[in-house]
Amino acid sequence: MTEVRNALQAIEDLTFKDSLPSGLNLLLGASGCGKTIFCEQFAYETLESGGKVLWVTTEELPSRLRESMKRFGWNVEKYEKDGKFTILDAVSPARLGTSEKDGLGMINLDPTGMLIVLSEQLRAAPNGEAQDKIRPKIILIIDSISRLLLSCDYRTVIDFVSCLNSRMEHFGVVGLATLSEGAHDEKALNAVSFSCSGTIRFRIRDSGETRKRDLRLETLRGRNHDDRWKNYSITSNGLDLEL
Repeated sequence: MTEVRNALQAIEDLTFKDSLPSGLNLLLGASGCGKTIFCEQFAYETLESGGKVLWVTTEELPSRLRESMKRFGWNVEKYEKDGKFTILDAVSPARLGTSEKDGLGMINLDPTGMLIVLSEQLRAAPNGEAQDKIRPKIILIIDSISRLLLSCDYRTVIDFVSCLNSRMEHFGVVGLATLSEGAHDEKALNAVSFSCSGTIRFRIRDSGETRKRDLRLETLRGRNHDDRWKNYSITSNGLDLEL
């Protein structure tokens, strides 16, 4: 058993030298299990390998996202200046009534309007043939779908996820979207998961006086993958996964 501190490498190992499928890949688990940290790590490694990242934040202000990444040594300031890391801020308008002016874009917490904005971004993305098999050239992250479900009409959110997933598949763009397991009923969880290209499930277990964290690639459309539970820990370097 070895420890892997590189999220892209871990996915490559778990998919037998392949990658996540195009479309949205759902990160499903309880609040605090490390879903957002996984997204941050995956995003930074994509940037370091020459890719671009589009991040839609629906829960944390852009400044909090930058601070969180910086704590792990993932400073994205230079990538924002180069236009390789773009934050679409859907939090400031809802919570502050104005833009925080820290993001490079601002969108409303509205699935229909969000789909229009993201579709324009996808059209400018490299097509599937231009994508590197292992290292994606561009990724889209939505953190989180839970906020949309709690703030917007349920059916509108499901339609948004389904349409966005199809368009991402068409343009060959890989995406990650987080969803808090304890905040919604099974019907909502199943509907979102069904509308995505893949599901990565996270869990926390009590083991005596300690807590164990595991994840598994539950479903990945069109991919052979290891679907066994893998232990991971959250360290000052991010997620360390035992393979």
